[in-house]
Amino acid sequence: MKIIKKFLLIFFVSIFLIVIGLWIYTWTLKPTYDGEIALKGISAETTVYFDENGIPHIYASSNEDGYKVLGYVHAQDRLWQMELARRIAPGRLSEILGEELFSVDVFFKGIGLEENTRSVIASIDKSSLAYKYAMAYLEGVNEFIKEGNTPIEFTLLGIEKETYTLEDVLNVYGYMAFSFAQAQKTDPFLQDIKDRLGIDYVKELEIKIDSSSTLLKSHKPDGSLVAYANGIND
Repeated sequence: MKIIKKFLLIFFVSIFLIVIGLWIYTWTLKPTYDGEIALKGISAETTVYFDENGIPHIYASSNEDGYKVLGYVHAQDRLWQMELARRIAPGRLSEILGEELFSVDVFFKGIGLEENTRSVIASIDKSSLAYKYAMAYLEGVNEFIKEGNTPIEFTLLGIEKETYTLEDVLNVYGYMAFSFAQAQKTDPFLQDIKDRLGIDYVKELEIKIDSSSTLLKSHKPDGSLVAYANGIND
């Protein structure tokens, strides 16, 4: 009987802690989808409307303001994903996820994405709009990193948040280009099948590219998150 009581006590205490944990996440760590926030450096009030799919629609008076708010919104929704993505190209996943991913780190270091990033940055035109927009985006990301809530994954793994850099952005570009380059991985494989088994066998695989798409309509910014200028002249 004592064992049953002890088991029930542990069970209900565990349920209580889970409920408390969910409550903390819901009310303190979730992204902000309405109300107002103050962002440094934007020139005018900027509105973000989140549609029924959670997709942000940004209404800004300038591209720089739009990219800065985009960076903030991106970070508040996806900072943990962004943390993982920026660690792939330079081979830093095993630092936080264990030695099982060491071979992945070795692979990506070997294909030279990080070296390409350094080459691009060395020759970048800092007067270009692309550079200015990228820096505005980074300012938004880093303002959330500095001022916003810390995603629970960072706490669970004991990871400190790090400032996002232009190197990180280009490293993510490099990784995405590699991951989306289906021809690099699929074409040699299909060619080998064709050489060994013939074109009819390849046709049996019915490998197709889906070109269908869905147009997302724009929405009016009613009941939205509004970012207003804070310290424009700082």
